[in-house]
Amino acid sequence: MLCLPLIGRNSSLSLENKLILFKQVLRPILTYAAPIWGLAAPSNRKKVQILQNKLLRIIVNAPWFIRNSVIHSDLQIESIEDHIQKLSRKFFSGIVDHPNNLIADQTDFTEFTGRYRYPYTTTKWSLPLKPP
Repeated sequence: MLCLPLIGRNSSLSLENKLILFKQVLRPILTYAAPIWGLAAPSNRKKVQILQNKLLRIIVNAPWFIRNSVIHSDLQIESIEDHIQKLSRKFFSGIVDHPNNLIADQTDFTEFTGRYRYPYTTTKWSLPLKPP
């Protein structure tokens, strides 16, 4: 990873600048196409959370015995799951009011064409993931 020297322990950047680098460069890479992750397995989302935890540990140079929850609360960084929920709500609320009818109609997944229901036919796209 090319940005590790910028956020590592030997970096001359301040903690604030490292967090800005994380929020503006690294987290968007981690959560690319996140609004469609609503049906992804929890184990797959956990892998992304583990990667975020490792990056935050590198940023603050935290020892192994510091809990991840403490690092998240001290840095005021939300978990990947919460961040994905926020991105998904913003994405799907924008689709409903889109001026293009083809895009706005993508939220209507009520068609039942076969023997088994598709996962997205039972999903409430007004709340694509867990309620807040």
